[in-house]
Amino acid sequence: MPSTTAVAPRSVSTAESDKRRFPWRAVGRNLVKYAAALALAWLVVWLMAGHASEDSIVALLRFWVLGITVPGTILWRLASPFRHNLVEDFAAGALVGVSVLMLVYLAIAPLGLQQWAWLWAAPVLMVAVAVPSWRRRCLSRVERPISPLTAWLVAATCALPLYAIGHYRNLLPAPYTDARSNSPDMWFHQALAASAMRDFPLQAPYLQGEEMDYHYFWHQFTAATAWATGVDLTDLVYTIGWVPLLLAGCALIFALTDRIAPGSRWAGPLAIAVAGVGGTVNVYPSVALPADGLTNYVWGSPTQNLGGGLAVLMALLGIDLLRGRSAPGTWVLFVLIGVAASGSKATVLPLIICGLGLVVFIRIFYRRFAVGALALVAVLSAIFLAAIVVVFGNHSSGLAVRPWITFAKIGIYPLIAKDVGWGEYDHGAMWISAITTCGALLLGSAGLLVLAGTTARWFRDPGMVFLVGISIAGFGGMVLTDQPGTSQMYFHRTAVPVIAALAAAGAWMLVFWFADRRSGIAVLASVLGGAGATAAARAIVRANPGDGKPFRRPDGTLTGLVVPWLWTVGLLALVALIVTGLWKLAKRRGRPSRIAMASFVLAGMGAGLLLPIQAMANYEQVTLPPLTDRYPLGPTSSQADAARWLRDHTSPGDLVATNAHCAAKNTLGCDVRHFWISALSERHVLVEGWGYTNTINDLVAATGMSPNGLPFWDQQKLEENDRAFSSPTRDNLRLLRTKYGVRWLYADPNQTAVSPNLDVLATVRFRAPDAVIYELP
Repeated sequence: MPSTTAVAPRSVSTAESDKRRFPWRAVGRNLVKYAAALALAWLVVWLMAGHASEDSIVALLRFWVLGITVPGTILWRLASPFRHNLVEDFAAGALVGVSVLMLVYLAIAPLGLQQWAWLWAAPVLMVAVAVPSWRRRCLSRVERPISPLTAWLVAATCALPLYAIGHYRNLLPAPYTDARSNSPDMWFHQALAASAMRDFPLQAPYLQGEEMDYHYFWHQFTAATAWATGVDLTDLVYTIGWVPLLLAGCALIFALTDRIAPGSRWAGPLAIAVAGVGGTVNVYPSVALPADGLTNYVWGSPTQNLGGGLAVLMALLGIDLLRGRSAPGTWVLFVLIGVAASGSKATVLPLIICGLGLVVFIRIFYRRFAVGALALVAVLSAIFLAAIVVVFGNHSSGLAVRPWITFAKIGIYPLIAKDVGWGEYDHGAMWISAITTCGALLLGSAGLLVLAGTTARWFRDPGMVFLVGISIAGFGGMVLTDQPGTSQMYFHRTAVPVIAALAAAGAWMLVFWFADRRSGIAVLASVLGGAGATAAARAIVRANPGDGKPFRRPDGTLTGLVVPWLWTVGLLALVALIVTGLWKLAKRRGRPSRIAMASFVLAGMGAGLLLPIQAMANYEQVTLPPLTDRYPLGPTSSQADAARWLRDHTSPGDLVATNAHCAAKNTLGCDVRHFWISALSERHVLVEGWGYTNTINDLVAATGMSPNGLPFWDQQKLEENDRAFSSPTRDNLRLLRTKYGVRWLYADPNQTAVSPNLDVLATVRFRAPDAVIYELP
């Protein structure tokens, strides 16, 4: 009988030695992951430092970490039964914290306690520490930590939209330092944020007495952040406030993709890249097709930056709820985020409701009843209807059901349309615009093609059906509606992160069928090959220009529409064949047909990344055009200083009058988006501009005219206001003071002539070459 006594002690000794051995491999993996986080953090700080002070950056980041992310992560961990990974926990926790802060701010604003909203975090932190069971849940380890490679891929792809926006903005002059560098829309948002700091309900401070019915929750959040940190609104709106929101939203795209492509190291980062900077394949060298990546709009639309992040968070929670992988707290959290999203962006809840509605429909098709989905539809519908009344004041902002009109406003339509009458459209050109636009978007998210051919695999998964419903609703909302400012595009833009996640998951399905551990090499080769193929196709088309300029010949016929597509698709197919051939020569696993299909899909998604990354690589100092009346002009630095003087030397309740009403004045009319005086002074103005108000939006919707062509509806008030500057007397100045409550005058001699008699009739408090501040007696 063989003896085993000599073996047992050796095994025990080896096991004990392993326990005593320092876990170098685990520590090394963690250090590599922490290095990725530190690299991304360094990029964030470097971008913020472009136009913001060190004190502002430190104050904002400290508040985001301690006042938003930490308490929000506590609530997230208490509500969710999962501990997937820290990327998901911190990103979701940050947006949960933002949602709670907004709702607390709105709840206490009627009491005048806005500056104390940040204290909501204190009881959350105290209870989490004091209750042992809560403390254990909050400090428990994650179940599926990401790999070092995934950590670096997530960091790199999150860096793409951050760098694309932040570095470009830093190459421009600092806000309000050069009249040629301006954004009326950002003046508008800063003015509303200034109103949110003290007014309830929200007002249009650039037009005294006009309430603002709008998705204004971002402005409440920005005001709460300003109160908590002391950071100037200009920094929060222009330079640093957008960065943490965008970072959290991008990281959540990874978490969402991980739900439908579990365990993939590259699907989540690919989805971030497609949603952040890609998604559109530009086949025409001389024309840019519509691009709906985050880079193109989140800075100029801060409400979309917030609403888009909350939409991804609701999609993430919705998957867990529909798959039955949730706790009671998850349902509560979903409804809470729904309330926060209802006033953050008007497009969010309709898309979520449509996604849930598709789940209900499909389950009925399979002779099952989705009770949970139906209940969520009912709750969210009630929230949305309440928001229509309370937040939007039953105003549509001009949005109407007008199918297909979108394609007459975007894409190549202006370059190919025939001359038609005013208000009419060239329907043939609309179809061509639609085909090219949709083709560019579909090729940039080519993984969606896989889902169309594998419905039998995911139709029984309510989570996937939910995401597909959101995507269909986003595209349908863009196509079926119209708005004077083309805001119907935000239906699709809100769905872009979900579309990118589905596209990446579709590509992952194909690659997963390889069952090859080295499949990531094929993925990388295909993505890079797709970018290279598109560059080659564009070069070929550019070297062989047609005789149109562009597309339309002198005789009116069209040319050059199809050949660029043939070159692009043909070269992408060639990339797929090359990758497939090399893969099989290396004797790797997988059917050639599946390898070729996966490579083509990934090459298409890589093709959409080419131009944005090329643009980032070629960033250089921006040269601004000379001053002209063709474009809106912002304030000079001295005019901005005058407005800030009002902020620093007047009471919050003081009313200002100004003769400045036009951001631009030319033969096309007066661009009435003049908001920067109220934005920088943080004071109400009797009549500054009247764009983006409920009244003007209703008039535009009723008449179909441009707001620049519509006069101010209260001409008597406007005349009494302007007369105080052009021909002042004691009587008309007294009228402003007694009838309207005006105490201060902001005179801009660049707008209209300012009478020298004002120096005698009112007291000069601030004087610059292009701005004078008067105090009325």
